[in-house]
Parts: sequence; structure tokens; C-alpha cells
Amino acid sequence: MIEHSVDFTAVLSHAMSKMISPAALVALGLCLCALDADAAEPRRPATPPDWFHVYQIAAATYAISEPKYWQENVSYLLIGTRRALLFDTGPGLYSIRAEVLRLTPLPLIVIPSHLHFDHVGDLEEFGDVRLPDVPNLRAQVHKGYFTEATEQYMLRNVAFGYRVGGFVKDGQSIDLGGRTVRLLSTPGHTPDSVSLIDGEGARLFTGDLVNRVATLYAVPGSDVPAAAASLKRLLKVGHPGTRVYEAHAEAALSWPELKELSGGIDAIASGRGGTSAKICLDTTPMRRFMIGQFPVLLPMEGGPAQAPLESATQVLDFGGNACN
Repeated sequence: MIEHSVDFTAVLSHAMSKMISPAALVALGLCLCALDADAAEPRRPATPPDWFHVYQIAAATYAISEPKYWQENVSYLLIGTRRALLFDTGPGLYSIRAEVLRLTPLPLIVIPSHLHFDHVGDLEEFGDVRLPDVPNLRAQVHKGYFTEATEQYMLRNVAFGYRVGGFVKDGQSIDLGGRTVRLLSTPGHTPDSVSLIDGEGARLFTGDLVNRVATLYAVPGSDVPAAAASLKRLLKVGHPGTRVYEAHAEAALSWPELKELSGGIDAIASGRGGTSAKICLDTTPMRRFMIGQFPVLLPMEGGPAQAPLESATQVLDFGGNACN
């Protein structure tokens, strides 16, 4: 038996990088324990047994949900015969990499749907991270290392970066072996948002372009006309049997629901969105439009976007609250 000493500095550093205090970890009863001596394995708190909900959505295709997290993130693993692709990595409070290793031993490509903290957690754990091939993202890479700006990461006072193994062009196909997926640029929620097309349009993985609980076009870089154009583009590659897998709900969106959202967001973009209600997201005033049962949040006319959060565990009520 090989004994490994616990590097508490590394563990506490990881906790602080997620803006969770070591005291909070102890209060939650989490264990600080050493993992294998493999350099690719981080030392971190043990994952609670019910933190991840892994379920199959199609052949060699898995959703990795985090229902105990306040945003209920869902990441997706697509497995080919030669390699696999992980779309998003969640908030990084616990190791999604460990969950992936239980599902496949194949080499892994990781692509975030966009750069917010709850979609890029622990990207530093992975050896082949790829980003959209756009000039501003390339310009942020220095010696192979990408550092996110605060308005991209959406957490205050946190420096977050990771190694980038490559860039993927808009419309480029990725061969996983016996399976090809295609990346599309789908700005709207953020300028760098992307979606994946799988199974010749049978499955669309769309990140936060539209969400069941609340679609948010109120963060830095949000663009409602761009979102409307992105949704029209997706409607051209899908078909009536298409299922749409977003990043914050286990229930997929149906083709009629995607069409409903596309029409409603196009109406908002063109000024035909009807009336909106004023709410506050934390302390930021917002306009809430309803597209059927789907809320869509925009800043007030001329008002500020949602500010970065203090920590990954700061909770926002997307239902909104009364403004003071």
C-alpha cells in the first residue's frame, strides 16, 4: 500500500478558487482527502453520493446533471468509437471528470457552451479543451493558457484560466469515430455561445441560448437580435423529431417548444414582444417577458446588465423579486 500525504494547501486553494471557504467545507461535513498520485487527478473534497445524476438520453449519449446545485446544471457526454466529447463541465464544486471516467476510458475533448463559471468548472482538469475559433478568444491565449475576463466568467475577484488544446470553427465537424458532431456559433446569451448538432439534427445541445426555467439575455454581451438569428439557424438544422438539450433542466425542449421560443424571441427583438413585468434579479432591475410558459429576462431599457456574482454558491431567484 502506497501512502500519500494530503496537500491541504492544494485542497484549500481549490475551495477558495470556487469562493467556498474552508470553514464552510468543514461545516458541510465534507472530507478533504488525497486522491491518486497521478498529476491529472486533483485533490479535492469527496463528492456526495447524490450530487450527480447521470442518465442516458440516446445511444452512447449521457446527461450529467447536478440537481443539488442551485442552477441545476446539466452537462452532456457524447461517446464515439475513438474518442468522446464533453459539452460543459458544470460549476466545478465536485469532480465531473470522475463521473466521465466511469462512463468512458476514451480520449476526451471538452467544449464549453460558453464561458460562465457554471459551465467551465474544473476545465483545468482536462487535457484537450477547445474553444470557438474567434479572434477575441484567440487573443486571450498566452503560451497556450486562456484566462477569462470577469464579464466572461461572471464571478468577482476570481482569476480563472486553463490550457486550450485547440479552436473549433463555426460549422466545423468533429469526428469522434463512427459519430460526427457539428459546432455552430449561436450567440445571444453571450457572444461566444455555441451549440452542438448530433445525429443529423436529432439532438441539439444548446447551452443557455434558451432555458426552461428562465432565458437570460441580461448578462454582459447578451444580444436579443443575435439570439433570434441563432434560433432561426437551429430550426434549419433540426426537424419535428428533434430534441433540444439545454443546460439547466433535465427535461429536454421539444421541437414545438423551440419553435415557440424562436417566434417569441424574434418578436421581442423586433419590438413586438408585448408587455413586460418589472422584476429585480438580486438588485438589478429587469424586464420579464413571457413566451407561453417560458420567462425571458432582459435589462431595463438603458439599464445595467446583471453584475458578476460574489461566489458560485450565491443564489439568484430567476422568478424575480420586488425591486426596492
